[in-house]
Amino acid sequence: MGMLLVVGGSGLIGRKLAALGTAEYEVIGTYSSIQPKIEKVTFVELHKERVEDGRALIEKLKPVAVVDTAAFHNVDKCEEDRDLAWAVNAAATGALAMAATDVGARYLFVSTDFVFDGTKGGYKEDDVPRPVNFYGETKLAGERAVLSASAEHVVVRPSVVYGWDESRLNFATWVLTSLREKNPINVVTDWIGSPTLADELAAGLLRLLKVPNGGLYHLAGIDALSRYDFALRLAKAFDLETNMIKPVTAAEFGAKARRPPNSSLVNVQAKRYGVTVATADRGIAKMKGQRALESFVMPVRFKS
Repeated sequence: MGMLLVVGGSGLIGRKLAALGTAEYEVIGTYSSIQPKIEKVTFVELHKERVEDGRALIEKLKPVAVVDTAAFHNVDKCEEDRDLAWAVNAAATGALAMAATDVGARYLFVSTDFVFDGTKGGYKEDDVPRPVNFYGETKLAGERAVLSASAEHVVVRPSVVYGWDESRLNFATWVLTSLREKNPINVVTDWIGSPTLADELAAGLLRLLKVPNGGLYHLAGIDALSRYDFALRLAKAFDLETNMIKPVTAAEFGAKARRPPNSSLVNVQAKRYGVTVATADRGIAKMKGQRALESFVMPVRFKS
């Protein structure tokens, strides 16, 4: 049984992947603040921007594969703290990918649909990325560093990742907990993406670790939905009041950083290996079947 290192193992994708990975690997996960408890997973503290610590960890463990889900995700704060955003999303990503190359490990980097400008939607892997915010710029730089470190390495772009996560809110859990508490919410009608259930993304990442060809893969839900339409589907599936979801435009919402209007993705390369993600309705149904909304304790942090 080889070793899998999950960088960012305390986040939504990292936790799901670490738990699933124990069926095939000895799994080591990293965390930066709160140490999770997952059966058969060993956690070590790592701040990704501390590059020498990351390199030393990879050299010590000599894993067969590294999956990097760690990022400075907050899109608005990336505009404010550009040095940290670049350090985490770009510089450290490239350094860890090179360290993986040196020990013969395959490196899989989880990127984002925000590398695109959102002018057309339905982006395929060979479409030219043009980020409209600094978060997207840093993730694109991370992608390029990973792919230049080895032809065997893999970059995966998901979109609007959602699912149950006790560590921080994501779009779906924010919508659900807000409506559960009878709090009206403003949701943007002209930000369109491809909602991706974290559980299915994690399973797909493990499969993409084994594909013969490295390179760039999109792995996102097949539906292109606005945040508003996605919120309505969540509310209806969980039998919550839809009239508390107030439609607003991006201009009215007033986010600090620009967002791509339509960054929905098409999964061409992954589909060739039979790796897919469910529709939004199936993903929401799966999420609903995992636990009761009433039992979910709202975390204090929010993933932008």
